[in-house]
Amino acid sequence: MGEHWYAETCDSLFEQLSVTSDYGLSNEEAGKRVEKYGYNELEKAKKRHPIFLFFEQFKDPLVIILLVALVISIIIGLFSTDEHQQLEYFIDALAITAIVLFNAFFGFIQEYKAEKSIEALKSMAAPFTTVFREGKKQRIEARLLVPGDIILIEEGDKIPADGRLLESHSLRIDESALTGESFPVTKESLTKLQPYTPVAERKNSVFSGTNVTRGRGQAIIVQTGMNTEFGKIARGLLEEKAEVTPLQRRLATLGKWIGIASLTICAIIFSIGVLLQQEVIEMFIVAVGLAVAAVPEGLPAVVTLALALGVQRMSRKNAIVRRLPSVETLGSTTVICSDKTGTLTRNKMTVRKILTVDEEYSITKDTPLNNSLRQILTIGLVCNNAQIAQNRQGESKEVDIGDPTEIALLRVAKRLEVESTYKRLYEVPFDSDSKRMSVVVKNPEGEYFVFTKGAPDVLINLCTLYFSKGEVRSLDKEMREKLEVAEQNLAKIGYRMLGMAFKSIDPRAANIKLLSEDVEAIEANLTYIGAMAIMDPPRKGTKSAIETCRKAGIRPVMITGDHLKTAVAVATEIGLVSSQESAHYMEGQELAKMSDEEFSDMVMDVNVFARVSPEHKLKLVSALKSNNQIVAMTGDGVNDAPALKRADIGVAMGIAGTDVSKEASDMILADDDFSTIVGAVLEGRTIYDNMRKFILYLLSCNAGEIAVMFIGILLTSLLFQTPILPLLAIQILWVNLVTDGLPALAMGVDPPDPDVMIRKPRDPNEPILTRKSILFIIYSGLIISVGTLALFFFYMYPNVVSGQLPSENVKIRARTVAFTLLIIFQMIMALNIRKEEHSLIGKEFFRNPYLLLAIASSIFLHIIILSVPFLQDVFGTTTIELVDWIIILCVGSILVFIDEFRTILAKRVPSLRHIAGYW
Repeated sequence: MGEHWYAETCDSLFEQLSVTSDYGLSNEEAGKRVEKYGYNELEKAKKRHPIFLFFEQFKDPLVIILLVALVISIIIGLFSTDEHQQLEYFIDALAITAIVLFNAFFGFIQEYKAEKSIEALKSMAAPFTTVFREGKKQRIEARLLVPGDIILIEEGDKIPADGRLLESHSLRIDESALTGESFPVTKESLTKLQPYTPVAERKNSVFSGTNVTRGRGQAIIVQTGMNTEFGKIARGLLEEKAEVTPLQRRLATLGKWIGIASLTICAIIFSIGVLLQQEVIEMFIVAVGLAVAAVPEGLPAVVTLALALGVQRMSRKNAIVRRLPSVETLGSTTVICSDKTGTLTRNKMTVRKILTVDEEYSITKDTPLNNSLRQILTIGLVCNNAQIAQNRQGESKEVDIGDPTEIALLRVAKRLEVESTYKRLYEVPFDSDSKRMSVVVKNPEGEYFVFTKGAPDVLINLCTLYFSKGEVRSLDKEMREKLEVAEQNLAKIGYRMLGMAFKSIDPRAANIKLLSEDVEAIEANLTYIGAMAIMDPPRKGTKSAIETCRKAGIRPVMITGDHLKTAVAVATEIGLVSSQESAHYMEGQELAKMSDEEFSDMVMDVNVFARVSPEHKLKLVSALKSNNQIVAMTGDGVNDAPALKRADIGVAMGIAGTDVSKEASDMILADDDFSTIVGAVLEGRTIYDNMRKFILYLLSCNAGEIAVMFIGILLTSLLFQTPILPLLAIQILWVNLVTDGLPALAMGVDPPDPDVMIRKPRDPNEPILTRKSILFIIYSGLIISVGTLALFFFYMYPNVVSGQLPSENVKIRARTVAFTLLIIFQMIMALNIRKEEHSLIGKEFFRNPYLLLAIASSIFLHIIILSVPFLQDVFGTTTIELVDWIIILCVGSILVFIDEFRTILAKRVPSLRHIAGYW
């Protein structure tokens, strides 16, 4: 079957598909076609086995480094002759194993629950359908449909496959899930189309997964399964691979540099030891100990937990994150591509204005009702086939049944407390040719009326009178033109206009038989009274959310399958564009004709895209990404799913969103409120700020540890002709996992900075560590190492002077003091690093009570390993006296004075302001 089957005539399709309209396919032929074309269902995504999914968690560079350290620790532990050293390295190995398994298990659980897009699509398919086979109607499973089948369509049906209409009778189909079109689309079997007509404008076709809201018809199935428009979306989801987030890229780069640094340090210290004629095995053990100091073992766990805590906070604000790294990605977003229907708007048709002959009214619950308004609302209420019903017995939630436009008429009447006392006697149903619907009604007083609603231009031509200021007047040419202009002014700015007219009739003319014999007479000589202006209104808070996005340097873009004038009207109302004339817009047909290169060159200048298909949305996201943009895509329909998956972060709607869009997304807005995304952006930026703080903190502490170990080994080798470790490997591991880890976790819940939402988004290529950050790490490492080593050698002073190798007790005491000072330095660093350009003294000190608790806990845990005999043996420590504590605190406070001096100097000397802050 050709690609442009919708442009073919029905006879041509019958011939190509070898089927006749009066017989349909035989069951035998249908069976053969099932074998040829396959079942009318969507392919399942190839699932990775859970075991492979689990092992994929070990690909992270930092985790690989930890695994190497784990293997080396086990080897040294096995071959070491020193029992204490064996215990030390086995504990080291156990701790690293616990970290690696924690990360792997957590990542596995997150990913195992994801990737269900195709299953969600399958749930939207119609399970059964009515076909015409062998000259009779048959009810079959929808999966057994084949090209050439003739299906019967009725109100309430879900279309099971793509097809060309053979017949249509007042047929209207809701295609919003596929195209984004707000209103149900009127379908016409006789419509002739040209090749390349967009999906949203194929009036003679029906599409799988869409819903019939009115009328009936017949269609010949042309495409099934993966060849339907739904299938194309499904194929896009199958082929689209999950993007690596900016955070994952940055952490991978950081991990590689840490790995290179670890290997370099090992090689240097091992080479120096060999040159100094030290034992090769001993120097290898020393070099490994130094490598352990270089690797921040707690970093993967702290990053994972910080993101998880961010996920919890965001869920309390109605933003549910499905992929942990996406928390940070949202904070670096530069463009938000938002679907109009159901995202920026409520996806609920609403009467927003009523136009009487005399005046225009904006509708609120407090709108006062005059005779004209009350009559217009009554006509809309009575000339109506929709219903608003209760969901279940005892539940307050209401369910809309019927055409969304008619639902809007019911709701506005209910809102303004207008009720009907009329009894319907006869109906002239809506027809796409006549573009109107009429009913004959009777009131309690026994009076008979005709109520008509329809396209205003059609009704005005049917009317000979109009109702104005309580009087019925003759409708002349001048008044007709005035009414048409008033209606067109609202239609131009995106409103769907629905005119209202009425007339009284003689009771004798209200006979059903007479009415059915002369339908034209029913709608002759009507009295025009006004029109309702209907639109899918913007969500509350959308305008302020867009303004906040702009202040944050984020560019909002609207993409929709709806008509251009409607899209531009909504964009103007919510402040996406300043006026309809200034809007930079593009339609899907124009977009489709452009090459990828041409589109990429101009995509940054367009902020409203209308009449677009799913392929266009995918092309849009790709073009933005080619311009180095971090793209967030919000949406709720099936048509959004491929673009949601392609975007850096896909944001689906939780209430109105389809299962497909939710499963393809990275984050779900539980309340469907666009403004919730602003809170999510704030949270994302705050999480990244805090992440940089604790990464900088951990690396600064590790730099100090490396410097202590590196310089200490060199100096002891020169002084005593044998290297002495200033810190044991198990002590470094304790610092990296516990005393560093707790404050780092507490930094993950630091409150947001006041300027977080008035800053521009970060450069996507900006590394986690900037030049300023690296300089700070070096500066911090030097201060920590100088202070720690000074105290280490001070406690071995007699040996330093004499050059004699210190006893084991002297080494243990010196190490314990150095170990303790290192921890005090790092606790002070935790307070300093989170205050950025502010002084530590004052309210900044109490800004994060969790950090103070973490610091107190770290010090308390350290005191325990200095005091408990069993732990003293494990960690190679001893009890220290009060005078030792005084000396340690005095040396440690040097870091406070240096940092406070740096902050004060930066504030008072403008030319030195650049020395404040850390990145």
